[in-house]
Amino acid sequence: MTPPTIPLMTIGAFAQATRLSVKALRLYDDLELLPPERVDAQTGYRWYAPAQLGTARLIALLRQLDMPLTVIRTVLDAPSAARPTLIRGYWDGAEQQHGTRRALTRYVLNTLEGDATMTQTFTVHTRDLPARQIATIKQRVFQPDLDSFLPQSMARLTEHVRHQGAAFADAPFVIYHGAVTADSDGPVEVCMPYSGSLSPQGDITHREEAAHHEAYVTATKAQFVFPTILEAFDATAAYADAHGTRGPLSCREVYPYDWNSAGPDDPAGEVAWPFIPSPT
Repeated sequence: MTPPTIPLMTIGAFAQATRLSVKALRLYDDLELLPPERVDAQTGYRWYAPAQLGTARLIALLRQLDMPLTVIRTVLDAPSAARPTLIRGYWDGAEQQHGTRRALTRYVLNTLEGDATMTQTFTVHTRDLPARQIATIKQRVFQPDLDSFLPQSMARLTEHVRHQGAAFADAPFVIYHGAVTADSDGPVEVCMPYSGSLSPQGDITHREEAAHHEAYVTATKAQFVFPTILEAFDATAAYADAHGTRGPLSCREVYPYDWNSAGPDDPAGEVAWPFIPSPT
């Protein structure tokens, strides 16, 4: 016995049933997210099967979550049982981004309303550092790539010093020669102080950093999270401006602690701002 033929739906009827626009359906077809069941070879008319209604509605709901079409493709390509996990993972990331934007909004408002409203309190110290030989990797990096660039460069410099038999002379640090945002790419310089003899290798260069005086604060691992870390830079910059003038050296993050083993409330690093002290 021949099973009954299920009638197909025109693109207009399908759009009405799914509350998606015809323009959106054509886009999803072009992206192969929701191709029609049949396309008339002569007229180009698109026909959809009722069984596609569930997929169309899922796409519409995910788009209301601001899920990118590339991520939706991953969800649709996954087995049905795996889709909830993928959606939860996306939403966890979206909530984290929203939390970062909320914190950045507070930071901007605090900056506009005055330092008295800043949410973090940092104790500023000062120190004198001698001239040091440093091995460095310097690169222009946008903010989204910073989290991968820093540890990879630090690992490469560590291996570089060890492989050539030199000694580590001080804590590694990262110099920010310019603002690092989604639109500004620094540049950023990862530095490893050393003693002994080293030969340059590829993009790893060597230079001497001049002796200098700097203001610095210690920050916990939780405080290193953007944008909270901006307040540490503000604190050191304000101290430097109040007690001297800024010299040719740029602000930096210093890592004298074991970052991987540090808990959220443990010291994880320092933010330092070199400056020339006022004559006493």
